[in-house]
Amino acid sequence: MGWLANIFKKSNSNDKETDTGQMIRINTNIDRKGFIKENCEIITESYRQIEEAKVEYQAVTSYLNDIQKIDMIPKPQREELEEAARNIYNLNKERNKYQRAEYKISDIQYRLFEQDEMGIPKELVSIKNAENYQKTIEEDISHLEYEKQSILDEEDEIINKQSFLRGIGTATFIVVILLFVVFAILSNSTGSNLTLPFLLTVLMGMASALYIFMEARKNTYDINVVKLKLNKVIMLSNKVAIKSVNNRSYLDYVYSKYLVDDYNELKERWEEYIKLKDENKKYQNNTQLLEFYNDILIKELKKYHIADAEVWIYQPIALIDNKEMVEVRHRLNVRRQKLRERMEVNQKQKEEASQEITSLIRAYPDSKDDALRILKQYQIDSILAN
Repeated sequence: MGWLANIFKKSNSNDKETDTGQMIRINTNIDRKGFIKENCEIITESYRQIEEAKVEYQAVTSYLNDIQKIDMIPKPQREELEEAARNIYNLNKERNKYQRAEYKISDIQYRLFEQDEMGIPKELVSIKNAENYQKTIEEDISHLEYEKQSILDEEDEIINKQSFLRGIGTATFIVVILLFVVFAILSNSTGSNLTLPFLLTVLMGMASALYIFMEARKNTYDINVVKLKLNKVIMLSNKVAIKSVNNRSYLDYVYSKYLVDDYNELKERWEEYIKLKDENKKYQNNTQLLEFYNDILIKELKKYHIADAEVWIYQPIALIDNKEMVEVRHRLNVRRQKLRERMEVNQKQKEEASQEITSLIRAYPDSKDDALRILKQYQIDSILAN
């Protein structure tokens, strides 16, 4: 159980505050269990996204290593390779020449779609769902901010009521004292019987005190209710904010990968790609030539231990144009940077969720056993070991 000890063996500093700077107090055992489960879900989801990004990161790195190997091929030994690449490029240009003017899809996007053709339909569904989910998240954030502001306004109103009651209490006390003084002076100077005014004044003071007491008690109850509502809204806001960061990170990466701004643009470009592909079937007269030169290209690349030689038949121009190769390398580096950022974001989420659980255990030591059971259910040991 050493991994659990590492979770709880943090610094003995003060209780951790949320990103909003406000301390969350979780008073019931059920709420604390729910809080632990929410953070366990964050840890497991962050781990899943990190592992997913690692796989693609390794693939992108492999492409970059291939580029380095290709750049190191001596010029005299590149003739057959470049000749095959040149023929592939010209044959593809001939096949697609009249089609490109009719569509907005770029050559780069066409190649990207061609490489990821099997996965794009599923990716489209994921992006559509992610965009709808982002809208829902933003609506939730807006709603929670509005609710939070309403609760803060309610809290200010109750505080103002308390101040008003204190003012009434002070004023009533002064009035009662002044009346007693006036009645005492009149009784001494005139000898009148002022028992009834004295009693009425006492009754007025008692009634005022009772009213102030009841209202103050009600305000105390209301302020406690408001604080509970505020804690709940803060917890929900933090959870929604984490979801927003993860979802936006995924969307930014996919948009960058396919060079689009949103789902609608990707869908439009994908539909154009499908049409172009169908039209290309009409030009099978050069298919055999393409296969012939593709085989030569792959064979030549495999001589130099290129890991994914097949990918270069979709971008042969990069093998004969150094500027295009630089552009390919740049796009891959951008993709790799996006993946690094995505992994860093999720790693931070994972660490923060672990710290949230640790802070809760420090604040509520009696919840440690429940936390251990929940952590085992989510198999957090294997995740935190990565």
